[in-house]
Amino acid sequence: MNNLEGKSLVELKEILKSLKLYKDLKDKLWNRGKALFQSLIEKKSLYKVEYFEKLWEKNALEEAQKIYEKIFSKKVWVDEIILKSKDTLEWWIRVFLDDNLVDLSFNRIEKKLK
Repeated sequence: MNNLEGKSLVELKEILKSLKLYKDLKDKLWNRGKALFQSLIEKKSLYKVEYFEKLWEKNALEEAQKIYEKIFSKKVWVDEIILKSKDTLEWWIRVFLDDNLVDLSFNRIEKKLK
């Protein structure tokens, strides 16, 4: 992608399409959009887990692996998962697969009860 002169019209259109997608994802999702775009380019899934900081990292990983297998039918290794401690997340975890989300936090249940 360093030199655009030798590219065909079809290749240039694909590059333009990719750039538009990147801009759209970055504008709407910020850093998560960048990571999502990178995973699309590499054709790899993005596994991310946000967990309440008082919940042990090991417990969050174990639960996330169960969720990936049960909900998404994917066997995910611990080293593939991006972990993020989130103080505002009240108890438990949120599990992301690319742009899909399984929210198992207390916040979600509390909102449903209201």
